[in-house]
Amino acid sequence: MDNENTEKLPDLWAVKRPDWNTWQTIQRTRLWKAVALMCDVDPASLECSFVPDKLDTLFQRPTGQFDEWLTLAKSAIGSNLLRPVSMNAACLEDSEVTLASVATWAGAIGLKLPAGFIWQPEPITQVSSWPWGRHNTVLLQKLAAAADRFWKNYDPSDASTAPTNKQVIDWLVEQSVATRTAEVIATILRADGLPTGPRK
Repeated sequence: MDNENTEKLPDLWAVKRPDWNTWQTIQRTRLWKAVALMCDVDPASLECSFVPDKLDTLFQRPTGQFDEWLTLAKSAIGSNLLRPVSMNAACLEDSEVTLASVATWAGAIGLKLPAGFIWQPEPITQVSSWPWGRHNTVLLQKLAAAADRFWKNYDPSDASTAPTNKQVIDWLVEQSVATRTAEVIATILRADGLPTGPRK
């Protein structure tokens, strides 16, 4: 077989970049499509051909970054940082979000967005879950994101559901938080009375 001709064949399963000119007129979309745009991936590349507007994870192979950021987004949706237009509790990735809200959340936790992602973050007007009311900082937002990611499913009757400090610290450091600050945040978030030692 002619290797030169083989190399020129198009990859039918290649992940494509978004047509940003088309997307710039859109203000809201499904969460998984917003995350695809964050990764500079055309959502149509990940769409199920049998069920329109549905993420296809069987035949399509999203990038590792897409998988990681979608997991983060699903853990943050419903928080003050990532407010949904409509929530799909059975399938969080199908929740509808504004792209401005996604920009707010991504900026708060330090995710770098592609140049084509032109939506501007929304102002965070209230942090109702905190005792200090409207006061907010980047580190408070990251503390909130860590609390939502690691502690929202904690069951006080089952210590194995608690994250370790190391898990929280490592994740915060990945989000550009200084190691010492990450250690302090992890300590602040740690449940009162939680036994020390490895989780069983």
